[in-house]
Amino acid sequence: MTNEEEKQLYYVNLNPISMDTISPVRVNDGQLIEYEIAATLSEREDLEHLLHEVTAHDVELGNLISFRHFDDTEGDADKNEYQRGLNDIFDELYRLGTEETKAKIKEIHLINDET
Repeated sequence: MTNEEEKQLYYVNLNPISMDTISPVRVNDGQLIEYEIAATLSEREDLEHLLHEVTAHDVELGNLISFRHFDDTEGDADKNEYQRGLNDIFDELYRLGTEETKAKIKEIHLINDET
């Protein structure tokens, strides 16, 4: 196995301010829920990219100043797209997660057990 294929432990929190930061060190902040994952370098980079995309979309929604936000169908479409992004994040966290992480995600019912 090369260094790029070796899995390392990383910690991911979904705090909107630092969501796209994947750390090799546990933060141990009682206010944050951290998800421990085991990922190769490329898996980590893929997850960081996904986190960044979802965070950027959330910021776009939060900073959107236009008459578009009065249109409920547009707003619902944006919320649905953001939710799909979060679902993708939890799918990846579950796939890469340690047993503890998988249990946390199952406990909060964010994974469909039928898959």
